[in-house]
Amino acid sequence: MEFIYSTRNPSVPTAYSRLDAMHTSCEILLPFLPEDEARALVDAVWERVREADRRYNRFLAGSVLAEVNRKAAGEAVPVDEELFLVLQLCETFRKATSGYFDVTAGSRVPDRAVLLDASAYTVRFSRPGMRLDLGGFAKGFVLEQAVRMVSGRAESALLSFGGSSVAAVGRHPLDAPWPVAVAHSYYADRTAHTFQLEGEALSVSGKDPHGRGHIIDPATGNTLEKEGLVAVTGPSAMVTEVLSTALWVAPAERRGDILAAFDGYRASEVRCLTDGRALTLTL
Repeated sequence: MEFIYSTRNPSVPTAYSRLDAMHTSCEILLPFLPEDEARALVDAVWERVREADRRYNRFLAGSVLAEVNRKAAGEAVPVDEELFLVLQLCETFRKATSGYFDVTAGSRVPDRAVLLDASAYTVRFSRPGMRLDLGGFAKGFVLEQAVRMVSGRAESALLSFGGSSVAAVGRHPLDAPWPVAVAHSYYADRTAHTFQLEGEALSVSGKDPHGRGHIIDPATGNTLEKEGLVAVTGPSAMVTEVLSTALWVAPAERRGDILAAFDGYRASEVRCLTDGRALTLTL
């Protein structure tokens, strides 16, 4: 964990901290807070991030998610209240996005379902070969929790989980929206588009800055190879994470209906061109 406190601009003392977790680099920028308060707040946020990383990393032996993936095809697995809530939310979002957001997408099993028993707090898979991957959802879920923690102590802050999931608390210290740049899919050192955030979140899905696809098509279980980025802004980091994934996976003709079900959210397609240019279109 890295922590830096700068008073180079005495009118805007600023804390910066970075933690490598959840398969990405998580960053916090906290202006105005005294150093001891900023450090205490950062420590609390990173402890929550580490805890979530331990719980929802399916590759980590002994994590609660690895336990579910190992056993749930053969038996009903008891889970705690938070994981049960997460799985309920994921099922709600799967239905609301017509199946284009699906945490079982990598299973390559047809007619699959996650069976939740609210009376016993258990989860079971409908078919062998299923698995849950909560990577993207957990990142948005925890970022939203981090925003609540920070907003209770600070009037201005910027939180970034890997650059593709960003949340702004309040306004920039210079009394303007926070400018957040989206990297070009083919040129990591170039900006494809800059969004202006004020008390809202941004999530971007699509090819990474090296031009590689990593999102799985729920219909096939394979990595989806398609061009363009989808960026979603709105009040909830959790919802923007879900929507950016679903809208990127969905065919163009389905995007409008999916977005219409989520009031207060805006979406754009950022088309990165091989010559370094980029076009941004409102969905």
